[in-house]
Amino acid sequence: MTTRRRSIMVLLALVIALVAAACEEATPDPTAPAGPGSELGSLPTRTVKPIVSFTPRFTATPLPSMTFTPSPTPRATNTPVPPTETPTPAPSPTPTVVGEIRSTERVNLREGPGFNNAIVLSVPSGTRLGVIGMQQDNEGRLWYKVVYTDENGDEQRLWVLARLVITDYEQVIAQPLATEPPQSGGDTGAEVAQAATPAAQAGSLPTPDGNRVNILAYCRQKRVAPPRVTTNDNVYVEWSWYVALPDYMDEHLENANYEVRLDGRLLENWEQYAEEMKRESGVWIIYWYYPVGRLSAGEHEITYRVTWDQAISDGYERFGPGTLNEDNTGNCPFTVIPAG
Repeated sequence: MTTRRRSIMVLLALVIALVAAACEEATPDPTAPAGPGSELGSLPTRTVKPIVSFTPRFTATPLPSMTFTPSPTPRATNTPVPPTETPTPAPSPTPTVVGEIRSTERVNLREGPGFNNAIVLSVPSGTRLGVIGMQQDNEGRLWYKVVYTDENGDEQRLWVLARLVITDYEQVIAQPLATEPPQSGGDTGAEVAQAATPAAQAGSLPTPDGNRVNILAYCRQKRVAPPRVTTNDNVYVEWSWYVALPDYMDEHLENANYEVRLDGRLLENWEQYAEEMKRESGVWIIYWYYPVGRLSAGEHEITYRVTWDQAISDGYERFGPGTLNEDNTGNCPFTVIPAG
């Protein structure tokens, strides 16, 4: 073997020896003590670093699912049988009393008891209708609630001034209606001939003399009972005239001729006993109060008649020669009793 080869072999053996020695150093003896100063205890032990686990910042917490709780099924209940309806007794019909219109002209039937209520229709004298109620307005006038049947058989419930109806309703039915509120207002049409004035009622005006008694000259036509009169009372005969406008009053006074009599005796100079014209209940009116003094006990009667020299108007109707109202008449019988 050549020197060169020998050198290579030696070098190779040396490398092998070094590798073997290194292996022995790297493999510690598990039985050898590792005390201080020992070569094994001085060698550093490799510590494997823990693996860092990344904790998610937000952990999605699943929402609890809502468990549906079934509602209890209600038990079937017996359906109540509706009570048998008690038949409501029909109200007893208001007794109807026959009445008949009496006037020298057509009479207005209104929506309510008062001159301020609208006129529904006008009917002639002699019209028959049913009377089912009565009521006074604020001026003390009495009105009847009536049932009017037209040509078609249709019924209407309306109101008419009581003094224009001939009926025995007040004797049959003594109670007035209480369901209708009182009405007031002025005359918007000629309800009657002027002998029946809208506001005058016997004994209704204030009297300065305690023994003064006013008696309406046409109380029978107004269906007003005369007041109680004694031999100590001072009697005044009352009448009036009303118009729509003051100018009509001048026309009336220029042409009117009043013939008012007490027991056949003419009451003269009636002009001087007129009061001043005033507005009342929607009309312009003048009252006359003619003094006749104390009367003897017994039966007495006032008769009333007015005529005109020429035709005039009160704003609602025409009166005088050539008209349907050539005169107005009325009367009032009354009794004077001895003072007690």
